[in-house]
Amino acid sequence: MEQRRPPMPLMVPARPAGPPHGPKARPDPWPLRLAFGAGGIAAVSALFTAMVVPPGPAVRPLPATGMTTGGGTSQTPASVSVSRPVRYVQLAPGQVPPPGATVIDAKAPKPITIVTRVAAPAQQTVVVRTTQSGTVLP
Repeated sequence: MEQRRPPMPLMVPARPAGPPHGPKARPDPWPLRLAFGAGGIAAVSALFTAMVVPPGPAVRPLPATGMTTGGGTSQTPASVSVSRPVRYVQLAPGQVPPPGATVIDAKAPKPITIVTRVAAPAQQTVVVRTTQSGTVLP
């Protein structure tokens, strides 16, 4: 068996002669901490306000025509058209429709909707050969 050699002593390079260096300069953390703190306070304030204040109407109602608003008359149009959904009600035997209601007879023929399809002509495939740069080859 072979004997082990003793480890070689480590060679530490000599430091260059000169003034010793101080610690690296780092930026001051206080401005960013202050900004994060202000942002946190604003966020907590917004959340607290959203929880405490009751919700208001999303859209303010328009004043009626002719009413004064702050010293003058309003400029809203006299007629506003509102589209209301149509409600169909089936009356029981013996019931009378309300006054002004349009009555549709149940035995009347239903309107028919006819859908036709026109076949499009078959299109021919066009092959365009190009080079890598995009020039069209004949």
